Amino acid sequence: MVPVSTRSRRRKRILATAVSALACAALIGGCSRPISGTPTTLGGYSTTEVAGLPATNGPSGPKEGAPSSSLPVEGTDNGAMDKLARDAVADIDEFWTKTFPKAFPGKRFEPVKRLVSYDSGGPGLQLCGQNTAGVVNAFYCPPEDSIAWDRGTLLPELNNSFGPMAVVTVLAHEIGHAVQHRASTATSNDQVIVLEQQADCFTGAYFRHVAEGSSKYFQVSTGQGLNEVMGVLNFIRDSPGDADFRDGNAHGSAFDRVTAFQFGFSEGPQRCAKMDFNDVQRRTTLFQAWKPIQKENANLPVDQQSLDAVEKSLRTVFRDTGAEPPKIVAGLKPCGSEEATSPASYCPSTNTISLDMAALQKIGQPPSKNADSTGYGDFAAYAQVASRYALSVQKATGLPLDDEAAGLRTACMVGSWSGLLVEDPFGQRNPVGSLRIAPDDIDEGVSALLGEDSLIAANVNGDQVPVGFARVEAFRVGVQEGFAPCSTKYGA
Repeated sequence: MVPVSTRSRRRKRILATAVSALACAALIGGCSRPISGTPTTLGGYSTTEVAGLPATNGPSGPKEGAPSSSLPVEGTDNGAMDKLARDAVADIDEFWTKTFPKAFPGKRFEPVKRLVSYDSGGPGLQLCGQNTAGVVNAFYCPPEDSIAWDRGTLLPELNNSFGPMAVVTVLAHEIGHAVQHRASTATSNDQVIVLEQQADCFTGAYFRHVAEGSSKYFQVSTGQGLNEVMGVLNFIRDSPGDADFRDGNAHGSAFDRVTAFQFGFSEGPQRCAKMDFNDVQRRTTLFQAWKPIQKENANLPVDQQSLDAVEKSLRTVFRDTGAEPPKIVAGLKPCGSEEATSPASYCPSTNTISLDMAALQKIGQPPSKNADSTGYGDFAAYAQVASRYALSVQKATGLPLDDEAAGLRTACMVGSWSGLLVEDPFGQRNPVGSLRIAPDDIDEGVSALLGEDSLIAANVNGDQVPVGFARVEAFRVGVQEGFAPCSTKYGA
């Protein structure tokens, strides 16, 4: 989380105040200022469905008794990774062969001409004008109409970290590039991030097919299964500051990539075809303006001084709702006979938020590959506090605080607070005051929402909405559209 100095405009890694002229129309009454972005369809919500499909936590991966594809693969060692990749390509090909003519009338889908497996740790091959020695990657090569993957390092790492559907995710993305060329939805003049966002979106469309049970080879649950798939996109995101969305290497932040995936899953290939530079620019958080952020200043400490600044920001942003600001105190306290929720707890009867600072500090630690790490980063910690603050605003309107709708409203409101603090150099957004959210902050929110221990999408009792897809979607709606949909889409 980053402030903007009113004198020098230099960005430092501390919090400052935010000033808002926003009124939360649907929650309290008054006017509202929308955030520029891509609107989603409003009207209703469900915590038992994912884009119209039942929310499940069944098995995800290859189907028991599924056939083995006989697609020819050059360089294969016929091992487990190449079998998984071959079956994935066969299944994705079948999906697009059936779906492509419906999505793009008058056109047919032809599978890619060449599949190549290689070991990045072994002797290199010449593919698409490069030597594969040391290339830990999977890629589509348009001139050769080929897809290649590293069976030695990349696929095993994905499989070990996220399960077999991670391999399927990456190959669905690469075939998404082949879809672009066959459908002419993008040209060589388009920015790389447009091509990448379309491919992520086409990946979502394919996974809808799998989630519906229509795949011959694979199955994925709409609960934890999709969480893991979206976790892959989070894992392979651009590191903020490495590139902005106009650069030749930009693929998108975790927020950008998960957004594109959800569009494809919910709305199908036609939505993917509408993605162009203007669409990406309106909703991306990967701006060049964040390049000067120094790595050593990349995480705000979780302490009383910073917490005071966050509280002041929340009071300012929510001031025009008319809700009485809650009191924020250190030390978790029960609410009558109800136990406190950790690391932050809201008591409606006293309008008080109590905090476990030690637990917040653990969440606020930068993420680590250490299996025992509980850290997501500074924003994820302060978003827990913001979520309890959002409950106090809902209480002022008489909305219930103990159902699952409250959890989705809360995630949406935390997202809208976040979106009001995003600044870009093109004037697409109207940031509030001097508090700024950097791309990695919003990605921290996505990571926390995909976990199973966050309050960002939880009701007053700490019960988190069970479906990760819905949690992330509600947060995304808030970031992109502001406060109004938090009640119109997730109303009581």
